[in-house]
Amino acid sequence: MKKYLSLLSFIAFLFIGMQSSVAQDNVRAEAIAKEKTYNLHQLVALSGQQQGEVFKVLVNAEQNLAELNKMNNSNAIKSDGRESINKTIDAELKKILTEEQYVTYKKSLVKEKKK
Repeated sequence: MKKYLSLLSFIAFLFIGMQSSVAQDNVRAEAIAKEKTYNLHQLVALSGQQQGEVFKVLVNAEQNLAELNKMNNSNAIKSDGRESINKTIDAELKKILTEEQYVTYKKSLVKEKKK
């Protein structure tokens, strides 16, 4: 009986540890997405609804990037994954932003790449 209790306790601690790790990853992803949303808001003056939608897109992207970085894949596969995530972000932002906002956003990306 004592062995079963020890085993169940060990499993419970393992489960709690895993959930804590996932929660920390989500907090990091949300913090990064919050900062990026704020920066985009400063750039193109997002409405409240746009801010919420952009935040959701960026949280999802940051979580995907975190999972991609955890994988033991080659750099080429990770690069392709990042490119795919960036294309998804771009497509989603194009739906959310007005045409003027989107053009301003794209111009800022070009300036950023030149640096």
